[in-house]
Amino acid sequence: MKKFAILSVDKRQQYIKDFLTKSGANAYIKTTMDFNNDDYIVCGTPFSKNNEYLNCDFYSSYPIETFSSLLKPGQIVFGGNIPKSVTDINNVKFVDVLADENVVWNNSMLTAEGLISKIIENTDYSICNSCCLIIGFGKCGTNIASRLQLLGCKVTIYDHTPAHLSQAESFGYKTQAYENLIYNINNFDFIINTVENPVLKQEHFIKIKSTCSIFDIASGNRAFDKELLPKYNLSLITCPGLPGATSPKSAGELIAKSIISYLERNEINGAQFQR
Repeated sequence: MKKFAILSVDKRQQYIKDFLTKSGANAYIKTTMDFNNDDYIVCGTPFSKNNEYLNCDFYSSYPIETFSSLLKPGQIVFGGNIPKSVTDINNVKFVDVLADENVVWNNSMLTAEGLISKIIENTDYSICNSCCLIIGFGKCGTNIASRLQLLGCKVTIYDHTPAHLSQAESFGYKTQAYENLIYNINNFDFIINTVENPVLKQEHFIKIKSTCSIFDIASGNRAFDKELLPKYNLSLITCPGLPGATSPKSAGELIAKSIISYLERNEINGAQFQR
C-alpha cells in the first residue's frame, strides 16, 4: 500500500493523518526529511511562510530548494499556497490544495468563525450594534460580513473592485468609496483587513478613534505599518492561519478530503479509499 508522509507542522496535520487512515490509507506523521519510502508527502498550509523555507515545526529554516532536491520521481507533494517558483521537477508533482475552490470557500468560513472569537477576546464591547469596516470583499470578506451581520453588527465594506462593492450593496451592506474613507473612518469600532496590500495610510490612522481595534487576517502581514500604528495608540491584532489555530480538526479533514478527491479524479490509488 502506498504511503502518505504527513509533514509535522501544526494540529491540522494530525487530523489529516487521522482522516486518511480512517479512509483506508497508510498515513503517518513525518518528522524527518527522508522521503525515500514515501509515495505522497503532505506539507503544510501554507507550504512556506516566506517563499524561502519550508513550513514545518521541527526545522525553523529548511530551504525549499533542499527539500525539493530530496524528492524522487513519481512522488506527489500536497500543500497550500505553494510558491510559483516551486514547479514540478524530476517527475515530481506538486498539488496546491488551495487551488481547490471547495477548500478555499470552506476555509474562509472557518476563518470567519475564528475571527469572531478573536474579536470577542480582544474587544471590550458587544459585536451587536458595533460598527465594523471590512477591507476586501472576497471569499473571506463575504463570509466574515455575513456572520457579523447575523450577530447584529453594522457592517461597511470597502473594496477596490466596483463589482465587489455592487455585490456587497446587493447583500444589504453599506459600502465606502476610497476617497470617502478619510471622512468616515472615525465611525468604526473595529476594522478588519483581508487584503495583502496596504489600503489605509497615515492620514487614515490620524482619524481612527483610539478605542478602535484593527484585525489583520491577511497571511503576509504587510497591510499595516506596525511602527506607525503605535504612534496613534492604535491596536493591531494579527490573525494569520485562523483555521489551523481555531478549527484544526475541520480544517485538516477538509484538506484530507481534497487530497482524496484529487487522487480519485486522477485515478491514482483511488480504490483504497473507503467512502
